[in-house]
Amino acid sequence: MSPWGRRLAWAAAALAAAIGGALSARPAIQALAEHGAIRNGPWTTMAATGSAHANPYERAAVAVAGIYALSQDEAVYFTAFTDDSGTPLSGSCAYRVHGAPPAARWWSVTLYGADHFLVANDARIHSRHQGNLALDADGHFAIEVAAQPQGADAWLPAPAGAPFSLTLRLYNPAPALARDLAAAELPAIERSACR
Repeated sequence: MSPWGRRLAWAAAALAAAIGGALSARPAIQALAEHGAIRNGPWTTMAATGSAHANPYERAAVAVAGIYALSQDEAVYFTAFTDDSGTPLSGSCAYRVHGAPPAARWWSVTLYGADHFLVANDARIHSRHQGNLALDADGHFAIEVAAQPQGADAWLPAPAGAPFSLTLRLYNPAPALARDLAAAELPAIERSACR
């Protein structure tokens, strides 16, 4: 084989290796990060997110799905890809996210598309939080998540017919909540209707 042929073969092998690595890295990172996840109903989190104690897979998972994470003392991040029944969240359905306000100084629920970015919508609503949600007589809130408005003041637009996730951010969580993330009282995600 000529020197150019060897170089071309080497370049082709390197390119194939790079493509193979890129295609296999994301599923491997996700699987290893999920192995250490804490589950609470449909919500999942990793206790070490944003801290020096996070293992390389947790750090890689945060880098894939987000830009920056604070330590658990400052914020806890729960993500839901399914409703309470375990069915993947989809813009083909409507959901009701409801419960008592989480025990934190500030909290929010934000909707993300399958690409982990905010979903564009004409209403320019991407998140609901304690500052824009009314509480009922029992001190509970409710968010209607659907592709089309559901007649409620607290609507969070979902991508029509596409998968999405919800992220619950708890800033300065109560110490009791942070100590036992699996037992924290978190909002329910109930599917109400599908097209």
